[in-house]
This record gives sequence, structure tokens and C-alpha cells, in this order.
Amino acid sequence: MKKAKASLGVLGITLLAAWALLTWGGSALPQARVQVCRVEMGSVEQVLALGGTLRYEMEFGAVSPVTGVVEQVYVTQGEEVTAGQPLFRLGGEVQAMAVSAALRRRSSLPEAVGANLGSAQLMEASAQLEALTVRAAADGTVQQVNVCEHGGVMAGSVAMAITGGSQEIQCSAVLRDAEKLRPGMAARILKDDEVLTMARVTGIGPAEVSSLTGQTVCQVSLAAEENIRLPLGAALEAEIILCGQEQVPVVPVQAVAEDGTVWWVSEGRGYETTAEVYMADEVCCWVNLPEGTMVICGGEEIAEGQRVKELNP
Repeated sequence: MKKAKASLGVLGITLLAAWALLTWGGSALPQARVQVCRVEMGSVEQVLALGGTLRYEMEFGAVSPVTGVVEQVYVTQGEEVTAGQPLFRLGGEVQAMAVSAALRRRSSLPEAVGANLGSAQLMEASAQLEALTVRAAADGTVQQVNVCEHGGVMAGSVAMAITGGSQEIQCSAVLRDAEKLRPGMAARILKDDEVLTMARVTGIGPAEVSSLTGQTVCQVSLAAEENIRLPLGAALEAEIILCGQEQVPVVPVQAVAEDGTVWWVSEGRGYETTAEVYMADEVCCWVNLPEGTMVICGGEEIAEGQRVKELNP
């Protein structure tokens, strides 16, 4: 009888242990050290990152008409100019001497002859001298000054760069990326990871084969919302926002496994559950979990129901 009671006691202890194991799952496992975070309301977006350059609606260069020495520079970088305004003047000793000679000849000739012959020579020499003064072709802003007084300049070289109209950022996108874009899409313009201004996509050019890379690319134009205080041709980065959502529950991307599952923590234990991911970017995932839910986002691997020790991030 005592032996039977002992057997029943052992059986009861065994059943109790089995029930406890089934109930608490991984309680027999050592405590796992994990990093946790809360589901928070935030933003998630998908962007297309492109490199670009600063351009203007109108761009024109002031070209030196001859090879020579710059006698005088009338404007500085950043200065506003109007059409016809003098920009710089080349040295014209030969032309100046011709003007003086014409004046002397006219004064030495009889009045009737000198009036006609001298005036023609004077006008020709004066026109040659005027041609050495380079003027602005249109209203605009001086962006670059490539000459200095008493410095040499080659014929046909761009001595100054002048721009007019609104700023735009020109980017090159491969065809598969350009096909994702639409006019009006918002973008951020950055320089050295610093956001300078927001912008909008204004145009997507036709597909062309790049002579440098051999890829099929499209030129993408963006209009900046605020004036960018950088020189013409400055290198910039553009992040075009393809899609996004604000004020949605998000978790770090490392909290969601490839199969779409997350580990949530309740009363010091970890439990695996499936989370529906609506959208993801490089940092966050938009999920269907309630705000404030504690989830595991790093640390040791755990089993269902295992106790965890939360580490400071």
C-alpha cells in the first residue's frame, strides 16, 4: 500500500513538472539577454537618391573676343547685371593709337576733306576699341569671374559665367529608376548630408544612352523651393520621395525577421508573433502592432516563452 502511494506521488510530481514545462515553455532555459524597443508613432518613406548639379533656367558666358591682357574688370561674383552693362575690357593699345592718329590726321587735313576721311577712320578705330569691351548679353547674376586685371586671356575662352531665371537641380537617373518618377514629387536637396531645401520634380527627359557608362539614362529636373547659395555647377544630392506615410506605428527594421515575424515582450518573457509590414525603408518598418508594444530588436536568440533580460540600447 505504501509502495502504491509512493508510485502515485512520483507520478503526480512528474505530471506537475510536465504541466509546468508546457505552461511556461522556455522557463527552464537560461535568461536571454536582449535589446528591446517600443512600437512608436513615426514616419516611413521610400526615396530615390540621385547625384545632381546646380543649374539655372538661363546660362550664358561672356567670351573674350581676342587673345590679350585684361585692362579692367567692372563686376564681381554675385553682382546683378543688366543687358549691355560692361563686364570687362581688354587692353587695346593698337586701337587707342589708331583713334589718336585718326584725330591728328583729321585736324591736319583741309576742313572739307578731313571731315569725311577723318570721321570714317575715327569710327572704324573707335568700333575696334569698343569691341574690346565685353558686355552682358542679358539681365542676370555673375556666377563666376575667371579673369583678373592685367591677367592674360585666350580668345574664345569664357571669362565670366552669368545666369538668369530660377534655379534648378539637374540629376541623371537610370531608366528603371526614372520610370518611378512623376512631375510634382517632393524631394530633399542635400549637401554633405545637410538638407538645404525642399524641391519638386519639374521634368523627366527622354531616355538616352550615356557616353560615359553606356547605361540608358534620363535627365531629371528639380526646382528648389528656396534659393541655394552655392556656385553654378555645385555638386548636390537629391532624395526624391517615392512614397511615404506619417504618424504610423513603426519599429526598427532589425526587429522584423525575413519571414515577417517579431518577438514581443510581456512580463519578462518573449513571444513570437506575425506582424504585417505595410511599408519599409532603410530605418523603419510600418507594422500593424499597437503603439507602446515592447519588441525585441537585438541580442541573443530566444525560445517561445523564454525569460529575457532587457539590455540598455
